[in-house]
Amino acid sequence: MTAPPPRAVLDTVVFIQALISGRGPSAACFERLRSGEFILFMSDVLRAEIRGVALRAELVRKYPLLTDEKVDAFMREVEALSANIPSPPSSFILPRDPKDEPLIDLAVAGNADFLVTWNERHLTYLMKQDTPEGKEFVRRFPNLDIISPPQFLTHLNALRGS
Repeated sequence: MTAPPPRAVLDTVVFIQALISGRGPSAACFERLRSGEFILFMSDVLRAEIRGVALRAELVRKYPLLTDEKVDAFMREVEALSANIPSPPSSFILPRDPKDEPLIDLAVAGNADFLVTWNERHLTYLMKQDTPEGKEFVRRFPNLDIISPPQFLTHLNALRGS
């Protein structure tokens, strides 16, 4: 019997990088999602943040291909490929950056195996357990790993080989 695919939440920056370039680890995560190698969770807060960040004036100036139409098409694809948990309940206080709490809440509500992020300063540091909140996080959510896109791809590659 094969194991079910891992369950994951992707941070906003992972979505934005995949949308902008179509290359690199963030885009590779989306290719793996498209091939059904993991289950993605989405919430109303995350959906709004992705759209809002993607259409920020400074990003649109830097990346003129970021149009309403392109972002809409991307979000439709994300919606079709994700499991929706509209409003996950609060589950963890993140003193360094309360704006990242909805990601943790979504991961906990979806019983996710991974929260995939580039955010070392506000999220992946929790795995080090060198702060009170890191120790509490690992104690309360021992099955949730916060990892970078390259680490996530390595994990997915290992599953392919098993």
